[in-house]
Amino acid sequence: MKKNNIISVLLFTFGIHSHAQEKPFMDYVLSWDGDSSILEVELTYSATQKDSTVFIFGDPDFGGQKDIFNVIKNIRATLPEVLRIDEANRRITVYHNGAKTPNISYEIDGSFSKDQPTRASQTELFRPVITKGVLTLVDKHFALDITDDSNPLVSFRWRKYRESFIYFNSVHPSRTDPSQKLSDYYDNLSNMVCFVMGDNISVEEYSVLGIPYYCVTTIDDTYGNDLQGSLNPFFENYFPSIHKFWNDTDFPYYFLSVTALQNNQVEIGGGGFGINNGFVMKLGKKFGTWEKYVTAHETAHTWVGLKMELGKESFDHQWFGEGFNDYTTLINLANSKIFGKEDFLHYLNEENLKQHYESEIKAVHNDSIAANYWTDYANYGKLPYRRGFIYAFYLDNQIRLASEGKFTLRNMLLDLYALRKSKKEDAIVTVDDFIDTGAAYVDKKKLEGQVALHMIAGQPIDFKSVKLIDEFEVEINDSIPKVHLTEGADLKTIYQW
Repeated sequence: MKKNNIISVLLFTFGIHSHAQEKPFMDYVLSWDGDSSILEVELTYSATQKDSTVFIFGDPDFGGQKDIFNVIKNIRATLPEVLRIDEANRRITVYHNGAKTPNISYEIDGSFSKDQPTRASQTELFRPVITKGVLTLVDKHFALDITDDSNPLVSFRWRKYRESFIYFNSVHPSRTDPSQKLSDYYDNLSNMVCFVMGDNISVEEYSVLGIPYYCVTTIDDTYGNDLQGSLNPFFENYFPSIHKFWNDTDFPYYFLSVTALQNNQVEIGGGGFGINNGFVMKLGKKFGTWEKYVTAHETAHTWVGLKMELGKESFDHQWFGEGFNDYTTLINLANSKIFGKEDFLHYLNEENLKQHYESEIKAVHNDSIAANYWTDYANYGKLPYRRGFIYAFYLDNQIRLASEGKFTLRNMLLDLYALRKSKKEDAIVTVDDFIDTGAAYVDKKKLEGQVALHMIAGQPIDFKSVKLIDEFEVEINDSIPKVHLTEGADLKTIYQW
């Protein structure tokens, strides 16, 4: 009887251990020699399905990269496992054939052919940077997507790297040892992993309203940039401004990564993308006024775009996700004095009103934008930015006039943000929510009609019949509106919070 009890306890303990072993996991081990353009990836994982596991690599919507599967190379498994690769659908199927520890290895190639330098295209800004002395990666560049709901515990660690290199990771920024494992669950890690490594890298830490902020840049480049110096005003002024705009300091940390491209032989400007708690920028020129705007716009997406958007998908109502974000960007650049009067009016008039009212597609329906966004970015890609920005400027003026200066668009956006936070995480904010929220500040029927006519149907606002606050005046030349500041008007006074 005593022996049976011991056996029972052992069996019960083994049962617990076996159950623990069945928890899904994905363990990435990364290697880079610091000179080549090749990242070596080894992934060990649990097989949630007995016979096979399906992974997907890359996202064509991420920068319009239809050929992104070409970045992953030399995909291999260890016998008895067998691979089937479907390049057209970016699917990698692993048949386990009884393997106890499933494993897949592959390489990420960040090189460009010598006779084909980096194209003058925004799509290159969405590819991995792996070159001599500099590596910048986000999860979309190297990690595999799963096709089930298992939500495995995912870990990353570096096996091969140069110990002298500076290292930054966005999962736990305070950890500076690449060999130290970083872990979190798959659903939490989505859109939040960034690695920067190299001997041409600088990392500075700031405290912005008590929030740890990290500035990660290349040091030397062919354009003569001092990126840490150029970005300092954002940490000193812009980031405090936009946190105060949203009344939101509920952040564990934030980072800004700006990498000057090393491969390109043609200047391609700057661009990038926001991820959770950070913004990753690729720079192919001298950091100037436009790059200041891009940095401000993309980091502002922390709120409109990441924490709050209209519709089920980001493309549903980009007039809000991009256009309203763009307006909050501009007024915070003004509030923080990074943009003065000249830059403010140039962006309002030359980059938005003039471009939009001269556009041959300015009146197309909202539904036509998604299908043409990346194939005709210069027109359809820019359309929702300008359409939404102009409407946000218009609506801000109408709220100020209706309330005799008591309220602004900021009040409406804060109410909409509060509504978003009150909803369940998977619930969406709808156009009706936008209208209902705005109805506290302007006539609901008018607001409803404006959204339907100008944002959805696409008819441009006729500024000939529009009244603005006293600080602004508008003139119309060849059907193109142009806004001026009236005498004595001060941007810092107009946009204060």
